[in-house]
Amino acid sequence: MGAPGQRPSNGQSAGNRGAGNVGQDTSSNSTSTDTMNSSDGKSQGTTGQSADSSTQGTSTSGDKGTMAGKDTSTSGGGSAVRDGQQRGPGGMSGNGGPGMGGGRGGHSSSAYATPLAIFAALFFGAFVFIVYRFRASVWKIGERNRGLMLWTVLGVGFFLRMAIAPWISGHMDLMLFRNWATTAADSLTGFYTNGSSDYPPFYIYILYVIGKIGSTDAFSPYMSVLLRLPNILADIATAYMLYRLASKRVGFGISIGLVLFYVFNPAVFINSTFWGQVDSFFTLLIVGMVVLLVENRVGWSTVLFTIAVLMKPQGIIYGPILFFELLRQRKVQPWLLAISGAVVTTILVVLPFSWGQEPLWLLDLYKGMVGEYPYASVNAYNFFALIGGNYTQDTTTLFLFSYHTWGMIGIVLVTLFTWWMYARSGKPEFVAAAALVQIAGVFTFASSMHERYLFPAAALAVLAYLYLRDRRFLWLAGGFSLTIFLNTFDIFYSSNSQDSYGVILCMTSLLNVLLFGYLVKVVWDCSKSATIQAKSAEDTVAPELPSGKHVWGASPQGVNTTIER
Repeated sequence: MGAPGQRPSNGQSAGNRGAGNVGQDTSSNSTSTDTMNSSDGKSQGTTGQSADSSTQGTSTSGDKGTMAGKDTSTSGGGSAVRDGQQRGPGGMSGNGGPGMGGGRGGHSSSAYATPLAIFAALFFGAFVFIVYRFRASVWKIGERNRGLMLWTVLGVGFFLRMAIAPWISGHMDLMLFRNWATTAADSLTGFYTNGSSDYPPFYIYILYVIGKIGSTDAFSPYMSVLLRLPNILADIATAYMLYRLASKRVGFGISIGLVLFYVFNPAVFINSTFWGQVDSFFTLLIVGMVVLLVENRVGWSTVLFTIAVLMKPQGIIYGPILFFELLRQRKVQPWLLAISGAVVTTILVVLPFSWGQEPLWLLDLYKGMVGEYPYASVNAYNFFALIGGNYTQDTTTLFLFSYHTWGMIGIVLVTLFTWWMYARSGKPEFVAAAALVQIAGVFTFASSMHERYLFPAAALAVLAYLYLRDRRFLWLAGGFSLTIFLNTFDIFYSSNSQDSYGVILCMTSLLNVLLFGYLVKVVWDCSKSATIQAKSAEDTVAPELPSGKHVWGASPQGVNTTIER
C-alpha cells in the first residue's frame, strides 16, 4: 500500500510533467522565485505575461494542479512575497508561503488561523444547541420586519467577507486565477491558443471580466478582492435561494435560521473568503440545477448542469441525477429539452474559444484532466485517506485490485444505490437527497478526490431537508459542514513538516465514512413514499397561535407540530 499519506517533497509538484515558463519577466531587475508545492498534479506552460516586474512567484493550483504564476505585475497585490511577509489590503500575498492545495504548503495568513478556529468552534457549538433548543415562538416578527431581517443577515454576511478578504493572502490558486484573468483580458478567444491553461472554459468568462476591471488603475490594487467577489456573491445568492425555497415550505424562524447557517458557515467562509476558490459559484449552479429539476424545468436544469460541467469536471458526478429523473418521467419531450439544452449551452460557451483549435480540442482538454491526479486521495479525507492512501499512487494494489479500480467500483455502487433509492421513492422531491448521496459517496469511496470536492454537500443537505422534511438532514448538513471545514482548514494551514497521517486526517476521514453510512440509513427511510408525502402543516410554524407554541426539533422527522401548553 505504500507509506501512509506520502507526498511529494518540498519544491516538487505531485506527478510533475515538466515545468514551462510561466509569465515572462522582461525587466532587467533581479528576480526571486518562491517554488510552491503542487497540490494536484502537473506543472506546465506559459500563462499571463507582463513586462513590468522584478518579482516572480511560481505556484500551483489546488484545483487543477497547473503550475502558473510568476506574478509579474507590481500593481495591486500581484507580486509574490517571501514567507512571513505581509501585504496590506488587496495584496495577493499576506504571510506568504508555499501553496497549500494539496502538497501541505505553508501557512497562508496563519495569523488568522486561531480566530477562524475559534469562530468555527463557536459556530458548531451554537448549531448543536439551536437544533436541540430552538423554539419557533421566539420569532414573532411581522411581515414588514422579516424582509429587513433577511437583508440585514445577507448584508452583514457580504460586507463581513468583503472586509476580511483584503487582509487574507489566500491560496496560491489566486495567483493562477490572476494570471488567467490577465491572459483572458488580453485575448479571450485566444486564451487556450496563446497560453497553456487546462482549466475548463466557462469560468474563463468570469475571469475575463475580472481581468478587464483589474487592469484599470482604480481597481488594480484590489485584484485579490475582485477574484474572490464572484464566489462571495455566490455564497449570498445560495443563501437567498435556500430562504426563498424554505419560506414556501417552513416558517420564518426556520427559514432565517437556514440563512444564518449558510451565510456564517465556517466551511463556506474558508473556501470563498480565505482560500479564494470557486466552489461557491459551482455550488450555486448545482443548487439551481436541483431546484429546477424538482420543479420539472428540465431544460433549464440541464443548462445549469452543462455549465457546471464546463466549469469543473467533477460536475459530471451529478449527471446521473438528471438521468434518473428523465427515466422517471418516461416521456420524450423532457429528453429533447435536456439534449437541446446541453448542446446549445455547450456551443455557446465553447465556440468563442474554438477558433484555430482542432475540432475535438475540448474533448482532448477533458481527457487530459483524467490522468492528472494519479493518487488514491489528493488530500481528500475519505476512506482511502483513512487507510493510508493519501498521495499513494492509484496503481498501488489494495487487496486484489488497485486503488483506481476500487475507486471505480465505489462510483458504480454509489450510483446504483442512488438509482435504486430514487426509483423506490418515485418522487422528484428526492432529487436533492440523491445528489447528496452521489457527491458524498463518490467523495468518500472514489480515487483522485480533492479536499474541496465535498463542498456542495452542506447546501444539498439543507435542500434535502426542505424537500423531504426529515430533520436528520439538518444533522447531516452540520456534520458535513464540520468535515468540509476541518479538511479545508488542515490543508490550508498545514506545512510539510507536519505528520502526513495526523489526527485531523484520521478523525475527519472516519467521520466522513460514518456520515455517509448515516446518510444511507436516512435515504433508505425517506425513499418510502409514505415518508416523502409529508403534509405541509407538519413544517408550518405558527407562533401567532395564542394556545401555545411550537417546538422545533422534538420529532425525528421534520418540524414537530406538538403544541406546548
